[in-house]
Amino acid sequence: MNTVTNEEVLNAFTVDLEDWFQGLTSTNARVDLWPALESRVIAATHRLLGILRDHRVTATFFVLGYVADQHPKLIETVALAGHELAVHGYYHRFVSRMTPDQFAHDLELSIEALARVTGQPPLGHRAPYFSINASASWAFDVIESCGLRYDSSVFPVRSLLYGFPDAPRFPYRVQGRELVEFPVSTLRVAGANWPIGGGFYARAMPGDVIRGGIRRLNEAGMPAVMYVHPWELDTQQRYEQVTARERVSHYLGRRGLESKLHRLLAEFRFGTLQMLLSHSWVEQSP
Repeated sequence: MNTVTNEEVLNAFTVDLEDWFQGLTSTNARVDLWPALESRVIAATHRLLGILRDHRVTATFFVLGYVADQHPKLIETVALAGHELAVHGYYHRFVSRMTPDQFAHDLELSIEALARVTGQPPLGHRAPYFSINASASWAFDVIESCGLRYDSSVFPVRSLLYGFPDAPRFPYRVQGRELVEFPVSTLRVAGANWPIGGGFYARAMPGDVIRGGIRRLNEAGMPAVMYVHPWELDTQQRYEQVTARERVSHYLGRRGLESKLHRLLAEFRFGTLQMLLSHSWVEQSP
């Protein structure tokens, strides 16, 4: 079988653009407390933009609507740097815990917030916490009805917070729809899917493991879909009221992430999800 080199496959580098307290489950639901918490999203995002600029990589930024309304100049800066802007909900809510009407409202708010800054309708969506699973497949109808062309909310793993382990591992058209789904990358090992797509896993796992996993995907002709949060690069941020799980999920491995990203971006080709939309390996789901 012919193999494909790293240089021939375009992978997707994506960013969930949110502040640190919007991802923590203990502060996420307390929107009323958000204004009292120190916002650090501007400096953290500029740090990430510098890393991407060093490697001439354009990425897809899934922007939280609340952040777009609070920091429009930051969103303008991301757009002017050539990156794609997509939506990440407005209040960073679990889609699987919403009704279809609640999700539609939240999604419309986030689209409007982004359009106020850019003047352009976004093409893509990612659910907070990768929270579209088997019980929330109705969400694809809502996403497509809002005029979006792709989604990247499916993480085909099983975890404490999220997961859709039986979903396809590679990009596909959602059954009966034009909508394209870009699952976050996993490897199939010993009959199970293992996450290599970024975030906590990129911080916790050795860089060689992450790069080796991407190499295996690329040799099979498949793109990797990676993600990161700007707050993961913020090594000075501290919040003492975290749960034991959050102390691991949000703080472990931050100091080593930047060097891992530099090696990753130097070794593989990365671009936006919009660039991958027309590729021939996007197939109809079974």
